[in-house]
Order: sequence, then structure tokens, then C-alpha cells
Amino acid sequence: MPHRITSMSTVKATVEDVMPGIGLAYLTGDDHRDWTVTRSTRGCGLEALKEGQRLELTVEQHQHFAVVRDYAT
Repeated sequence: MPHRITSMSTVKATVEDVMPGIGLAYLTGDDHRDWTVTRSTRGCGLEALKEGQRLELTVEQHQHFAVVRDYAT
């Protein structure tokens, strides 16, 4: 059964660690949550991210979890 999106929101976040070789970047959100983006997350690309950089995340809220849909600088 597919997971239904219950809402969308935006979150400001700070890049904590970028690992383009394995396709991940870890972020800390202003919402006091940790977020992860992957090479398949829509955005400028992991190679363009730097530690300390601020991003705006579009977050899909599902019933039991939330995921980053896309990000922008």
C-alpha cells in the first residue's frame, strides 16, 4: 500500500557533513530534527554543498515519517 502525503512544509537547515562519494549529505534543521539528502534528492547536487551552508528543504509529511522532497540554496 503506498504511503500518502499528509502535508508539505519547508524547513531551513544547515549542512553538517557532505559525502558525495557515497551519495549522502547530513543536515540539521531549524526544526531541531536531523535530515538526510541523497544524490537522488532533487536539488543543486551534493557536489555543490559545503559544510555550514544553509538550505531550504521541502519536506513531505507522511503519517509515520517525513522525507526531504527537494532542497535549494
